[in-house]
Amino acid sequence: MTKAFPGIVLLVLAASPASTQDWRAQLKADAVVIRGAKMIYDEVGLYKLNVAGYEPAQVQVKVHSEAPQGGLVSRDNFVSLTTLMFSTTFVAALSESYKVSASQFIQGLDYAQLKSAIGTPDFELNLTMTNEGMQFEVVNTSSGQKTRQTMTWDQVFGK
Repeated sequence: MTKAFPGIVLLVLAASPASTQDWRAQLKADAVVIRGAKMIYDEVGLYKLNVAGYEPAQVQVKVHSEAPQGGLVSRDNFVSLTTLMFSTTFVAALSESYKVSASQFIQGLDYAQLKSAIGTPDFELNLTMTNEGMQFEVVNTSSGQKTRQTMTWDQVFGK
């Protein structure tokens, strides 16, 4: 993982205005639930994209991540890796499609977390972690296109 990832995560978090959500409740809520001996992270959000030179757009994204409870990945690292993989993939892919830098893209980004999906999300991001490594999948629900990457932990951490 590169040193740029934490900076991108902070930029994405900064793009989420506190006024759009009850930040006290958000800070108190657990991000991870335990179901069937697995840590599960599920989130659905609506991104409003207003990038200079382009028509404003909205994209609904569903994130699902899971890992064995009590496995190699701690709860803290589970949340950290989920956030890191989602943020970097989302920002990199969309900023590239807009043909602008990540920082320009983030400046035009607004986010609202949803309690549940509104119909079918535009994109689904699925992350599965095991003791051996992780698999990250991006699904474009309108085209049906799936992109999947599987890595061992040694590959993830550049060993």
